[in-house]
Amino acid sequence: MTHNNSLDQKMEFFQEMMLQMVTRVEEAIYQARSAFEQHDTELARKVVENDYFIDQLQEMIENDAVRLLVSEAPYGHYMRHIIAGMKMVSNIERIGDHAAHLAKMTTEDMREDEAPYAALISEMALLGANMTRRAIEAFVDVRGEKAIEVANMDDQMDSYRDKLNAMLFKATADTPQKMERLLELFYVTKEMERLGDHVTTICRWIVYMEKGERPKLNEPHKK
Repeated sequence: MTHNNSLDQKMEFFQEMMLQMVTRVEEAIYQARSAFEQHDTELARKVVENDYFIDQLQEMIENDAVRLLVSEAPYGHYMRHIIAGMKMVSNIERIGDHAAHLAKMTTEDMREDEAPYAALISEMALLGANMTRRAIEAFVDVRGEKAIEVANMDDQMDSYRDKLNAMLFKATADTPQKMERLLELFYVTKEMERLGDHVTTICRWIVYMEKGERPKLNEPHKK
């Protein structure tokens, strides 16, 4: 077996672990969203507990990447793929953290005045899951242009954030409990917006895999 064939097989395993990790993260976002919407505290607990396995996958992928760099002396697109993978897993892990934080916001019931905020937060989570899936499809196909398209979706995430923040700033809190809840909703809004930022960073590394350069994606739109 030639060196290239051996390296190709090892790269396939590396990519498969990446796919396993992002699939778990995508599922975590959907489950967290469902728990948040349905007030399912048991499902929320499972999302938080399963975040441990996402962390373990990150460690396995990073260790495998180091082994590939040391033992295989990869070059060209192999090198870029491994470096990008090492950088991307930290962002994927953070996306998993954001899903867990959304799950922690789950309550057994919800006041009527919270419904408009919850609906928009749910939309942000759905958008984040969609961005995550499309980004990993671009990763598998090594398609920089598709990654750029995904990064541009973050504009919509920012729009949701701005709308929610405006609503929350106008809200009145006549009790300490309500003020605490408004602050929690503000915090989770930021969490969802950061999720989009992490996907955008992943997209930069996908472009690097294909072209060997990391463009600034979507930054002029950031506030």
